[in-house]
Amino acid sequence: MPEPQTPAPAGLDAEQARRALRRGLVYAGGGLLVLGGIVGAVAATPLGREALEDLLARMRPGYLALAWLLMTSAFGFMALRWRALMPAGFRPSLGGLSAMLCAGLLLNYAVPGPVGELGAAWFAHRRYGLPLAGSLASGVTARALGLASAAALTALAWLFFDLPVPEGYDRLVAAVALLVGSMGLVLASIAWKPLWWRGLTEAILGRLRGPGPLGRLAGRLASGVGALTDSFAEVLHRGGRAWAWATLWALAGHGAVILSIAVAVEGLGSAADPAGLVFTYATTTAGAVALFALPGSQVGWDALFVALLVGTTGLQTADAVAIAALVRAQQLSVMALGAIAVAWLLPSAARPAPLG
Repeated sequence: MPEPQTPAPAGLDAEQARRALRRGLVYAGGGLLVLGGIVGAVAATPLGREALEDLLARMRPGYLALAWLLMTSAFGFMALRWRALMPAGFRPSLGGLSAMLCAGLLLNYAVPGPVGELGAAWFAHRRYGLPLAGSLASGVTARALGLASAAALTALAWLFFDLPVPEGYDRLVAAVALLVGSMGLVLASIAWKPLWWRGLTEAILGRLRGPGPLGRLAGRLASGVGALTDSFAEVLHRGGRAWAWATLWALAGHGAVILSIAVAVEGLGSAADPAGLVFTYATTTAGAVALFALPGSQVGWDALFVALLVGTTGLQTADAVAIAALVRAQQLSVMALGAIAVAWLLPSAARPAPLG
């Protein structure tokens, strides 16, 4: 049977990448200004100044630098995860793929939607000659695998560990765990039977398509699920070995970030429940799928991250806010690396695309 065709990033070219680069830099600069403004506003109040002075007195810069390195190393594991699912015969350098993923993070901030995956796949196609459909399918599948494995970690942390959840919040945290765990099961089911899910989606949403708001939403959902199932269907035949390695690298990447957060907590002279850290990171990572469609949802992500740190790890609010600010600052620094990566990749992307 013919291979399913994954939609190409239509219209993406060097000039659009340059525009996205400029927008991404504006967003990164704006993010730094907002972060600095929040710190300044907190420092302007007596209570906030006292909390900041306490944090600075406890802070150990060496630990924070190590935390940054560990979190940044996750992009190397993400590159390994992506490469494990690529078409046979292609083995691009990890440095190049990591740079493309950093560029993808920048593009995701610049333009709402899954533009980062599209951009990274386009760069891999232009620089390494990967078939565009295969590059995009492996990238989308790797991303979905990362979300599914994070959802599995959420469920495992909730089921097998006694999280220090404050009284009155246990039902809310349980509901979050159930929701995220269910999302992971759905993603795993789509990966196992992608064509069945495509048919089911078309049967249900196809009837709702139309000119009204509901019809347009149904059309977008059907297109999104269709693109995901096509990607899974193309990658499914790569074999169990490829999927096993991709899952291993996904878990290693999650482990690197969780360890980095634990080191950052230590660098602030504080302590957090390890299972709670796993639950918080995994839940917010799986929930980050909202970034595909909701511009500005980073603020909601930060709020959820802080709330779960306080609710499941035993951290004080001031320390949880500090950890969230450090994580956000690290992401902004990676966006700066993404800007460098885009500038490095654009010359090769501007050349005629290799065949394939």
